[in-house]
Amino acid sequence: MKTNLFVISDSPITFAGLEAIIEQDEGFVLTGRAVGSSDVTRCLEDTELQPDVVILGEPSSKRTICETVQQIVSHYHRKKSRSKIIVVSEQDEDDVIVAALQVGVNGYLTRIRSSEELLHAIRIVAEGGATFSPTIASRLSRYFSKLQSGSDLTEFSDLTSRELEILELVARGLGNQQIARRLFLAEKTVRNYVSRIFTKLEVHDRATAVVVARDAGLGGHRGVPAPQSI
Repeated sequence: MKTNLFVISDSPITFAGLEAIIEQDEGFVLTGRAVGSSDVTRCLEDTELQPDVVILGEPSSKRTICETVQQIVSHYHRKKSRSKIIVVSEQDEDDVIVAALQVGVNGYLTRIRSSEELLHAIRIVAEGGATFSPTIASRLSRYFSKLQSGSDLTEFSDLTSRELEILELVARGLGNQQIARRLFLAEKTVRNYVSRIFTKLEVHDRATAVVVARDAGLGGHRGVPAPQSI
């Protein structure tokens, strides 16, 4: 049985790359395409067969993802089922990924290593599953593991999974440069994350943030005095 696909992107290069991969598998049929979110509804209406999976290729922003998914959901709201949705994007910021999941995305892939990785992800989503790139899946897994571990993390409910991951390393006493190397991020990016964490926790320095984090059980400690600011 063929799986019908629909591709949305405003990048000709992304279109060409995705279509070339799709053509490698005879089980997939590209039934339509749309250039950007503004073209989605019209193109879906012109598509004779409802796509099983819609692929959003390199959406320009979190807002674009949300608006596009909402258009797809709205288009199929009177039908028994809607198309599954996969985002293929280099954007891996937590707020973007969380927003995508909240509006109904079934898969989120970044830094695809091979054609087969994308084809395999499409098959999973078409069959009703969910799929994420390994780095995203790992971050989500660590986040939910912490929630299930019994630690009192209610005061951290405003933190994204990436921010919680960085706070965990801060609680272990790592400096920004060490965290950047550990997570393969730019040191400036880590500084920005740490600044946002301070704002959300309503603390003004690193030492206080460590105390708060350790009191909640992060960093493998509870109630342990914090080190001096790094």
